[in-house]
Amino acid sequence: MPTRFFILISLVLLTALAGCERISEMVQPDPSTPPTETTLKIGVIQPSNTFTTFSQGAETARVQINEKGGVLGMEIAFISRNNQPVASEPPTPEASINAATELIEMENVFALLGPVYSTNAVEVGPIAQQAQRLMLPGSSGSNVPEAGDYVFLITVPNPFQGKVMASFAMNPDELGATTAATITENGDVYSTDLVQAFEAAFEENGGEIVHSGTYAAGDTTFTELLTTIHETAPDVIFCPGFQPEVPTLIAEARQLGINGTFLGGSAWDDRERFLSILDDNSVLDGSYYPTNFSVATQDADVQEFVRSYTAQFGSPPDGIAASGYDAMRLLARAIETAGSLDPMAVRDAFAKVSDYKGATTISHYDENRHPVKSLTIQTINGGQVEHYKVVEP
Repeated sequence: MPTRFFILISLVLLTALAGCERISEMVQPDPSTPPTETTLKIGVIQPSNTFTTFSQGAETARVQINEKGGVLGMEIAFISRNNQPVASEPPTPEASINAATELIEMENVFALLGPVYSTNAVEVGPIAQQAQRLMLPGSSGSNVPEAGDYVFLITVPNPFQGKVMASFAMNPDELGATTAATITENGDVYSTDLVQAFEAAFEENGGEIVHSGTYAAGDTTFTELLTTIHETAPDVIFCPGFQPEVPTLIAEARQLGINGTFLGGSAWDDRERFLSILDDNSVLDGSYYPTNFSVATQDADVQEFVRSYTAQFGSPPDGIAASGYDAMRLLARAIETAGSLDPMAVRDAFAKVSDYKGATTISHYDENRHPVKSLTIQTINGGQVEHYKVVEP
């Protein structure tokens, strides 16, 4: 009897322990629980087939930081999720929401880098805000940080981009434009925001918007839109969308005899892909676009980034890479300044960033959590991107 009794008790205890283990496996990590003492987990939301230099720039910073001992003695580890279910189509808000939710609730990451597209970032912002996770997107949509005080832009916001490009177009020492047409991608937050900023600045300075047109993602011909623009004969055409549509649209415009100067937005700086759409990029010559970074900047911090990135990935970085790099570096700086992983302390430290120098220079953050920084205008010449000029805020 005693032997059978002890066997019975042992079986009961083992069953109870196994049950506890199963219950433990079902319980999700508490989002407020800080990372382990040895690893700081950062979530990266990265499209698989567009703007991929964003995560590569962040990876460059991660490697540099870890080589110097990490953050508060912790090694940084990236956990990435793809938000582009179909490689030939843009990343989607639904996939971005799923990626953010999984990274926060299942992986318990401390912060989010990305998404890149403003259309996706505006959907992810409220999720990060509710979970008290810093979110540092690669997008420039002015309304992205409206989700709350845990969301900060890294790249030059659209209102400044639009104002600079309108002033550049109208400057008599540059293009001397008095008329402009604008082209927006239907439903895209980024291009809509940027076109609105450009139009407001252009008209405020006395210019005339002779036509505002749209196209849809996936369009391959633009005859009706371009025929109307041809009839209005604008001095400049502001078209800040993405590849593959924009290069294809410009090529068709030249075939139709449109001679106006094309101006773009920072999305054009997905340089490798943007210049891979056409067989002959010379039709893009004479176009201009803004970015927050240039490899031509002869600054020690910039050149350190250029050298590290090029050594790791085999080609020079672009503006998208610079945003990823600065996002990770700024996050590490805020954590070190806070001296802890308390979300509110890190958020407050981030809001007080000043005189930051990395791939780009940030003077400070304004009340909208937009970075105050310079803008670089690039031009395309001989089918290749060239530095043109820097515009200070």
